[in-house]
Amino acid sequence: MISERLFGICQTASEARTLRTHVNLTKQGTRVSRKPRFFPRLFLISVLFLGSMTQSGAVSEIDNQEHATLERGRLQLNRTVRELVREQHALEQARGQSLTLLTELELIDRSLSESERRLVGLIEEQSVALRLQPELEARIQANRAQVARQKQRLANHLRLMYLLGAKGGVARTLLSQKGLEAGRRGMLYYSRLVKARNQEFIDFRIAAARLRGDLEKGKELTATLDRLTASLTEEQKNRQLERIKRQELLRRAREEETLRQRKVEELSQAKGHLSAFLEKLSGYSEPEGGSFAQEAGEGGGAPARIQERRGHLPNPVPGKWEKRPPGLFYPVAANTPVTAIHAGEVVYADWFKGFGLLLILKHGEQAYTLYGHNHRLMVNLGDRVRAGATIAESGDTGVLDGVPGLYFEMRVNGKTINPSNWLVNTG
Repeated sequence: MISERLFGICQTASEARTLRTHVNLTKQGTRVSRKPRFFPRLFLISVLFLGSMTQSGAVSEIDNQEHATLERGRLQLNRTVRELVREQHALEQARGQSLTLLTELELIDRSLSESERRLVGLIEEQSVALRLQPELEARIQANRAQVARQKQRLANHLRLMYLLGAKGGVARTLLSQKGLEAGRRGMLYYSRLVKARNQEFIDFRIAAARLRGDLEKGKELTATLDRLTASLTEEQKNRQLERIKRQELLRRAREEETLRQRKVEELSQAKGHLSAFLEKLSGYSEPEGGSFAQEAGEGGGAPARIQERRGHLPNPVPGKWEKRPPGLFYPVAANTPVTAIHAGEVVYADWFKGFGLLLILKHGEQAYTLYGHNHRLMVNLGDRVRAGATIAESGDTGVLDGVPGLYFEMRVNGKTINPSNWLVNTG
């Protein structure tokens, strides 16, 4: 073909490439435009960019799916716990029992807990008000001094204007100047004097308004402090009455024979209710991707399940424990930090009759740990916690013998187990 003969007579490869640029190699022989030399590189960059975007989108989609799965699990957990609590309350009402010792104690403990929350809020509010008071008083003193200075300056200006008027008025003062230049200077001086006087009036009004505003704030702050003081006094009085009621209830439960028997029966029933509650709660399915229930093994190796750490788990609080079947009781001071013995998910964080403020962690594979009689809970339902994280503060809620501490229990596969075989022994 002609095109082949033409390429054959090309002296160099560059001439051949130039000829290929302008000659169509198709049978029709039509002219074609040369493709840009950067097109292959552009195509490769585009492919790589689109590939990275696709990969990034895939990772983002996976993250979104995991987040959605966790949210669904949290919602399912909330619904499960609410339903179980409603069932428990319905059973208690169906029995038609009179107010039990544990119920009465729980009502008092709830009241004391709410009272403490209000007290903390009032004290914080009072602290803020007390911090503002010195600053406001200093500002009032500064504004009073500023008003006094402005008043003196204004008086000086008015006295000067009066003296000018007493000498025959401003016009006579200006016209008495010798020459036009002297008159101009006199007029300029007088205009500046008037301008300064007007500015003094403005500054005085601003300073006076600022002082009035701060004085009003001072009155409001004083009224707030008075209200907070009265509220604190009333709250402390009510709290003291609740404490007296609690002490009287514990005394009766300790001294009266019939109440002592009732206490034993009610505590036994409370343990049964807790077992039934946990049995139903175990139906809650752990969401996928539950690696929170595992900790890194020794040397950073494969994650360790709670079952693999049997005998090496830390105690939830420092100190020795006492056997309180089916769990353990740590007689520690109130407000002692309570820590999670292993990573897990909070599946219950609320009041439970007989156990006060109760916290339940699920560690995967039907393994649970229970922390009872807390004074304060530091985590919420659905939270995921790491081993060693502070989850509560110990207390005496739900304790009929009045001894503060922490009740600890472990359950695996729906059965209570002896925690002392799983913990580092300090008993």
